[in-house]
Amino acid sequence: MKQKSYLQSVDEIYIMEAGILKNNFEFRDATDYKLTYNFLHENYETLKNKYDIEKTAGCGTEFERALRLMNEYSPRLTHKSDYDNHMPINALDLLEYSLDIKNQGINCKNKAQILNEMCLSIGIYSRKVWMMPYSQYDRDCHVVNEIWDASLNKWVMLDITNNTYWVDKNKTPLSVLEIREKAALREFCTPIEVGDNTKDLQKLKNKNIDNFLYIVKNMVYMEYCTEYTVGESKTYYLLFPQNMPTEYELLISKRSIESPPV
Repeated sequence: MKQKSYLQSVDEIYIMEAGILKNNFEFRDATDYKLTYNFLHENYETLKNKYDIEKTAGCGTEFERALRLMNEYSPRLTHKSDYDNHMPINALDLLEYSLDIKNQGINCKNKAQILNEMCLSIGIYSRKVWMMPYSQYDRDCHVVNEIWDASLNKWVMLDITNNTYWVDKNKTPLSVLEIREKAALREFCTPIEVGDNTKDLQKLKNKNIDNFLYIVKNMVYMEYCTEYTVGESKTYYLLFPQNMPTEYELLISKRSIESPPV
């Protein structure tokens, strides 16, 4: 007789994941660091001209413009989770290698690098965020972007791998930490794929439940580059839970992550 998993439903999986986040709800009161953003790299002009970034982004808020960029390029970049990161991690090289080439996929951190440089090239504060799981045996994590939207006066998460953003019950776009908090407290939030009908948010959450559970699983702690520019910085800050042990020294405060970029 085949034995079934003790987890019999998505609700039971969410209860487990939410409990992990709730038990690690508070972050360590670490150092206040200032993340930096480079808007002047020489690659930006080439990137903007070659891919017509400003025309694709169009007008509107930072969120609206970044969303158009994500929606344009997400479907054109094949996902390959075991991509070996052999290309230089910058938008020009990655687009040359992977854009519209189905058999040359890339992983989430490289997709996020492309969107990050595109946003920076047109003056949008943007950062990559590594979202990490609880289990030390779980080697699977996820990388997304956050952009600062002046009209909302906060950070908003964009997931170019899944072409999604997240909202609360009022349809307000959410940051990584806002999603984490709502998931831990079992308050309503849901991913929205660009183009989804948002009339019935609960129906939308049911449709996107696999993505919902995957993201919540990977929200125990976060990693941030010290500088956001062309390529990845070699130094990272960790936003780390109070209840978890770590020997890593560059721990960043929650204040630093939630603060405006200027």
